Amino acid sequence: MTFINGLLQRLLFTFGVMLFMQLPQFIDHYSQQLSGYYLAQQNQLQQFQLIADSNFNGQLDTLIADFNASPAPAVQQVGKQVLTLQQALPVLASDLAILTEGSYINKLTYFVTRIDSKLAENTLSLFTPGIPLSQAAIVTGLIGGITLNLLWLFSLKLLSLIFYRKHTQTKKSV
Repeated sequence: MTFINGLLQRLLFTFGVMLFMQLPQFIDHYSQQLSGYYLAQQNQLQQFQLIADSNFNGQLDTLIADFNASPAPAVQQVGKQVLTLQQALPVLASDLAILTEGSYINKLTYFVTRIDSKLAENTLSLFTPGIPLSQAAIVTGLIGGITLNLLWLFSLKLLSLIFYRKHTQTKKSV
């Protein structure tokens, strides 16, 4: 049993290292996807800004108000879309700044707390695992391997305690 346990620990550690080493590379791919999305949104808003420049002295808010004042529901929906774009761009710019200029800890924090699940799924579908040899990848891999190994050991200890208690209770009742 000790041999199997040791083998499983080593396999779990290796798996954890390899899995968690992918995280920095995945974050880079995610930030590239986010950058493309940001540029597309920015380009779309610039098209509406050109309309505002030629018709409303550059006032995008006036263009949005004009859309919203229209009796046609489809035109009102365009106004809502433009407003949503206008409000989303600063958030996207902030997110992109964290992922491109932030420290690795800031990137991890962003990734855990604010990731866009649809964009992450798309990134994952295009992601090809590799063996990155950056410092961040190695450290993240080691932390992941150690964490999985500790979780395995904790699970085994917990199971042995439960089994021990049931076994001793069974002996006392006999």
